[in-house]
Parts: sequence; C-alpha cells; structure tokens
Amino acid sequence: MPTLLHRSLALLMSALLLSSIAMAASGDGYRLAGVLAVGPDYLAILELPGGQQQLWRQGAVLKNGTRVVAVKADRLRIVQAGRTVELNLDGSGGPTQVPAALGVVQEQSETDRVFVRRVDAEAFSASAAQAGKAASGSTPSRNGRGDPAAEIGRRLAPILNLPTDSRVVAVNEQPVRSAEDAIRLIEQSFSENTAPRLNITSAAGDESRVYLTAAQP
Repeated sequence: MPTLLHRSLALLMSALLLSSIAMAASGDGYRLAGVLAVGPDYLAILELPGGQQQLWRQGAVLKNGTRVVAVKADRLRIVQAGRTVELNLDGSGGPTQVPAALGVVQEQSETDRVFVRRVDAEAFSASAAQAGKAASGSTPSRNGRGDPAAEIGRRLAPILNLPTDSRVVAVNEQPVRSAEDAIRLIEQSFSENTAPRLNITSAAGDESRVYLTAAQP
C-alpha cells in the first residue's frame, strides 16, 4: 500500500508538473513571435512583456541571468531563476527561412563597438531581398506598432554577422523609417562606390557603428 510519504511525493510531483505547464503556456509575459532558420541553426524572435522584440539564439545569456538552452523550429526553451520555461510558436507555420552570411561577408573585424565588413554587394542584395520576403510573413508585435529599426536589424544580423539583438537606427546618418528604405540606401552606396555606414544599438542601449565595403570584382 502507498505510504503517506509516497502520497505526499506524488502530490508534490503533480503540483510541480502543473506549475511547469502553466509557466510554459504563459511565459510570464514573454511570447515566441517567430523562428528564423539560418543555415542549420534557428534564431527565435522573442516578444518581451513591454511589446519589444529581440532575436535570440541558443546559448545566449542575458544580463538578468536568463539562459537560452534550446531554439527549435517551433519552440524556445529558456532557464530563468532556476526554472525552465518553454514557449511554443503561435500558429502551425514552419520557421521563416533567412539567408546566412555565407557568400556575403568575405572579411570582417570588430574593435571597440566598431564592426567592419567587406561584402559581396550582389550577394548582399540577393540575401536582403530573400530576407525581405521572409519577413513579410513574420508575426507582428502585439502592440500593433512596427519597429523598422528592429525589423532591419533582424534581417541584417544573420547576413552581416551582427549581434542578434541589433537595431539599425540609421544608415548613412539618415534615421531608419522603413526596412526597405534602409536596404535601398545601402545598395545605393554600393552602386556609388561609397561605404555604407550603419548605426546600431543593442537591447541594452549600447551603440555601435558598422562600416560596409564592397569587394572588388
């Protein structure tokens, strides 16, 4: 016969299981808004309680100690304050395909928040166009307000090997008002044989500068 201790343990395990299920469903205000397939890997578009969206990859560690332990085609698993939270992708669609940096970035360097990328201009245009098509089917923010700086950051981060939480706030000293306009400014600079300049910020507010140079044929 089950003892009192066995019954107590069974009740405790049931309570923990129900707590984990509720936590995975709610995510404490977090929402998995989309998943991007970049080569063999996946990036998760996570919507924060305030409505902002960030791009996370497996292994990322945030300042509050939250760790991203798994990013799959349809779900995200994080460890937060000693507990595991799993968020599922809304809807039944598969991950959005986004081009990786292969064939675009030829050389790169980073020094004190300055990123320098030597790129294939034609490959950049093709990858940016593909990323634009993929982004057109992504899940919008729940607050209904678009963030073009975050959108262009999500498109360019896997293409140019930039930090996943990058927000492109200006291109050639012009504020970003739409992702399409930002791409056009970059392509125009390439066509004029000038180096595009990107101002980016991180989720923590850190500012960086990106310089793109076109590889000579």
